Amino acid sequence: MRRPVSRLQRLEEKRNIRRAFILISGTIILVVLIFKWGVPILARISGVIGDLTSSGKPVDKRDFIPPGPPILMIQYEATSSAKIKIRGQSEPEVTVFLTQNKNDPVNVLAGNDGGFEFSDIKLNEGNNSFVAIAIDEAGNKSLASEKMQVVFDDKPPLLEVESPSDRQVISDKPGRIEIKGRTDAGTRLSINDRILIVNQEGAFTGFYSLAAGENLLIINAVDNAGNQTKKEMVVEYQPN
Repeated sequence: MRRPVSRLQRLEEKRNIRRAFILISGTIILVVLIFKWGVPILARISGVIGDLTSSGKPVDKRDFIPPGPPILMIQYEATSSAKIKIRGQSEPEVTVFLTQNKNDPVNVLAGNDGGFEFSDIKLNEGNNSFVAIAIDEAGNKSLASEKMQVVFDDKPPLLEVESPSDRQVISDKPGRIEIKGRTDAGTRLSINDRILIVNQEGAFTGFYSLAAGENLLIINAVDNAGNQTKKEMVVEYQPN
């Protein structure tokens, strides 16, 4: 596989092509002038070229074009894991600097395809803010990437069931029971894998149809970070 050419190399190749074109064009013009006016004009042209080459002006070979901002790829907004990996994409072979919550940045070299990865990034409890920049071989600095936020939370959500109670006996037809309680706002709640709606205050209510005899109810609360709290209870339905 052909190795990608750096920005500085591409710029140097373009300059070499322009120099070759100017040299060929100048040679053709010089031959025409010699053929038409002879040696005196050649001497004058040689003097001019000598003055230009002896001027001592340095040729600026630097690349002043900054790379584009890196793209950070984080698959979740919240996690219960204390360490994560952060992948991303940038221009090939640039150095990517990652800053977390205004701490000292860490850096990694992007690959030939522009891909990069930061492994074992330790999260602080609560909100973690990440932003990255890229610096190329010539020292040009990119604009900052889009800011990414990750919440680290390893605490299970609250789950309080007000009704029914464990080992409660129901005899009223048609055997429907109200499920009522409280959890943390934003938590996903289910009873025997059936979704219950949680309002903005964390309260939930719903109904569940019972079969005759004992019914095992599994109420499960899962927060955005993947932490869960589970409660099991048995409710018996004895239809009249």
